Amino acid sequence: GGKENLRPYWQRYMSKALLLVFVVDSSDPELFAVVNKHLHELLALHPYLPLMVLANKQDLPGSCSITDLHDALSLSEAGDRRLFLIGTHVRKGDLELSSGVQDARNLIFQMVSDGR
Repeated sequence: GGKENLRPYWQRYMSKALLLVFVVDSSDPELFAVVNKHLHELLALHPYLPLMVLANKQDLPGSCSITDLHDALSLSEAGDRRLFLIGTHVRKGDLELSSGVQDARNLIFQMVSDGR
């Protein structure tokens, strides 16, 4: 979780991580500056860890585009790492995963099985 009271726990899990999956609410641009700060703090501590950013809530009107989110999070400054930025949405009650969530899941499975 990304709430302030949960952030101290992040480092506990990062030491053994094979991939950082970072979910961003793409419909709330007011939070992008805070998200950018925390994301880059994590990336600085783990310079080669692959990064997957899930731009969630892409189904909502007014959601930030993938390109604009890439810029807002300064992902071009993420260092020398594998980087994935995937648009997703998850709605309560949906019986099937969206194509973005399926793509993310498949990439995660592949990366974990490759041991990267």
